[in-house]
Amino acid sequence: MPQAERYAWISLIAWAAILFFLLTRFTSGVELLGQSFGLTIVEQSAGRLLWTYVSLAVIAIIAESVIASVLAVTADKAGIEKDERDVAIEARANLTSYWFMAAALNVIVIHVLANAAYGGHIMPQLNLTSLTGIAFALLLVLTLAEIVKRIATIWNYRAA
Repeated sequence: MPQAERYAWISLIAWAAILFFLLTRFTSGVELLGQSFGLTIVEQSAGRLLWTYVSLAVIAIIAESVIASVLAVTADKAGIEKDERDVAIEARANLTSYWFMAAALNVIVIHVLANAAYGGHIMPQLNLTSLTGIAFALLLVLTLAEIVKRIATIWNYRAA
């Protein structure tokens, strides 16, 4: 297994844990491992939202740094270097992540505008008029974009 694919697998696990942390901080509904998450957004103060945002950033930085450091040490011992195939796969994964983020943000904009224009529909609604709803939607898109990038990297290595 190439070093970049190994990194993608381990990082995917880390980002899944970060997604779980995000869901437990913003939503309620189902109880799992002592944490509640689901489809109902729990309104929170701006201070708690800022704490959650900073916590997510710190957890992501630490997780990615540890993963990259450990794999860099093992790569140095084995003499592994990136080649043009690795660079091309990384570029495709970045592009996939970008298009996912662009599509997800457009869905959020359309959702907000449709709710404002046609508020009485029966479709599931995410309250994006509150600070908590907006913060949750944006952080969810950022987290899912990282997960999509890791999945695209794995997919491209498996397809190559």
